Amino acid sequence: MPFSYILRVPFTVIALMSGFLIAYEVYLPDWTQGILGLRASMAGFAVTPSSLMWIVGSFVAGKLLVKLSPSQIINISLAFILIGAITMVVIPAYTPFTAFLLISTICGIGFGLTTTTSIISVQNVVKPTEIGVATSFNTLCRTLGQTLMISVFGIVMNMTMLRGVRQTDGATLKMMDKLINPQTANELSGAILPKLRMILYSSLHNVFVVGLILILTAYAINWFDRKKTDVQDQRP
Repeated sequence: MPFSYILRVPFTVIALMSGFLIAYEVYLPDWTQGILGLRASMAGFAVTPSSLMWIVGSFVAGKLLVKLSPSQIINISLAFILIGAITMVVIPAYTPFTAFLLISTICGIGFGLTTTTSIISVQNVVKPTEIGVATSFNTLCRTLGQTLMISVFGIVMNMTMLRGVRQTDGATLKMMDKLINPQTANELSGAILPKLRMILYSSLHNVFVVGLILILTAYAINWFDRKKTDVQDQRP
C-alpha cells in the first residue's frame, strides 16, 4: 500500500479529531467556570475523566486491533466522540456538573481509541525505514489540527460574544472577562449576570457546533474510505 494512501485517512482523521479535542479541553472548563460559577480547580476536574479514560481507550485499542481493522476501530472510536460532541451541542446552559464528567468519560474513550489506532495502523503499514517519519507526521497532523482550529474557535467565540454584547443593554466585553473568573464574577450586577451567562452559553454553543462538524467530517471520511476499501478487497 503506497504511503500516499495512508495520508488520506488516518492523518486526516487524527487532525480533525485533534481540532475537536482542543475545543473540548479549552472551552469546556470555561462553561463550568463562567456559566456554572465553579472554581478553576473544579473546571479542571471536569476534563480529568477524559485523561483517565484515554488510557483505557488506548489499552482497548490494542486488544481490538487483533480482531478488527483500523477503519472499524476508528468508526467505533469516533462514535464515542460523536456522542460527546452532540451532547455538548444540545445540553442547556445550566447542565449539572456531573453531566460534564460523563461527557468527559465518553470522549476520553474515543480519544484513546482514535489516537492509538491511528498511530499503530500507520506504523504497521509503512516500511520499517519510514516508521519514524510516519509517526512524526501523525504528531504533526495532531499539532496542526489543534493549532488551526484553536484560531477558528477563537474567531467563532469572539464574534458570537461581540454580537451578544452589542445586543444586550449594559453588557461589555470587560464584563465577559470578569464572568470567566468566579471570583471577579461576584463583582457583576445580579441583574446583568444571567444575561452575560447566556451570551457565553451562545458563544460556547457555536464553538461546539463547529467541533461537531469536525467529528462528522472525520466519521464520514473514514466511513466512505472503509466502504471503498471493502469493495476493492472483494474484487478478484
